[in-house]
Amino acid sequence: MKVLGFRSDPSTPRYAIVDAATNPHSLLNAATESRLCFPADCNEDAAKVTWLYREFERIFHSHPDIVRVVIKKGEFTQGDNNAKRTASYQEAALLLYCGLHNKPVVAKIYASLATNSSSVVAHALARVGQSTRYWNSKMADAVVAAWWGATNP
Repeated sequence: MKVLGFRSDPSTPRYAIVDAATNPHSLLNAATESRLCFPADCNEDAAKVTWLYREFERIFHSHPDIVRVVIKKGEFTQGDNNAKRTASYQEAALLLYCGLHNKPVVAKIYASLATNSSSVVAHALARVGQSTRYWNSKMADAVVAAWWGATNP
C-alpha cells in the first residue's frame, strides 16, 4: 500500500510517497524528486494551481497504486497572510484531483499527527527516514503525513 503525504509551500511544495507494505515503512522517493518547483513563468495563483494539478496527474500516473493521500495542513493563526492563502490553493488542487479520481484524502495538523514543528524532523527520521536531497522540515511534514496514512488505514 502506497500513501502520498503532501506539504504545501508558497514556493516549493513537498511530497513523500511511503510504502506501507514494507517493515519498516520505506520512503520511495527518498533519492528522487520530492520538491515541486514552479516554472519561472508561473507567477499567478491560477497558473501555479493549474501547473500543480498537472504535476499531481503525473505523480499518480507514475504511482497508480497510491491508495491514500494525507495533507499536512498549515497551522493557521490570526495573522494569516497571502503566503498561507497560496498554500491553501495548493491543498485545494490536490483535494480536487483526489475528488475527481476517487482517492481518499484527509487533512491533518501537527496535533493529529502526534508531532509538532520542533520535533517533526526527528519523528520523520525515526518513523520512515529522510530524503537524500533537500531535506527540511517541510519534507519531514510530508513524510510524517504519509507515515500517518500508512499506519492508520
